[in-house]
Amino acid sequence: MKRGILVLLGITGFLLFLAVVMAIWQVRHRGLRGAGEWSSPEYLAKLNQIRSIQRIKGTRPFTPKEMDLLRKFIRDPDLFIRVRAVTAFFWDPKDPQQRKEAIQLLRERLKDPEWLVRSYALHALARLGAKETVPDILPLLNDPHPDVRNWAQKALKRLGYQVK
Repeated sequence: MKRGILVLLGITGFLLFLAVVMAIWQVRHRGLRGAGEWSSPEYLAKLNQIRSIQRIKGTRPFTPKEMDLLRKFIRDPDLFIRVRAVTAFFWDPKDPQQRKEAIQLLRERLKDPEWLVRSYALHALARLGAKETVPDILPLLNDPHPDVRNWAQKALKRLGYQVK
């Protein structure tokens, strides 16, 4: 009986510890947000729209409506909506005009104030093989955030350049 109670207390303690760790992670990586912001109808609507666009994964060109949403979401005030919009361009849109616009939108995100958005933009440009963005990527080798510097090196290597 004592053993069962100790096991139960141990599990409860572990779950409490895990909840605290997850809360700290969210504060550090997502910033301080009220619980209502994550579940607000506006945020959830954006999230659902961008998820449906992300699922295309280069299987076809984006529709004009999808491109309009991507233009809007890639500049959204919410960091995570911007990141999701950037990842929609991980796959070639199969339309030369859309590819050109995607590269331009991603170039803008290389100057985003959030390091996570800059990192994902670098990854997307590398996946698209956008060699014309090398002059935009080079300054990020000196970015204040180590992940951005790392992705800048990876992007340049993937684009065929030697980086030391």
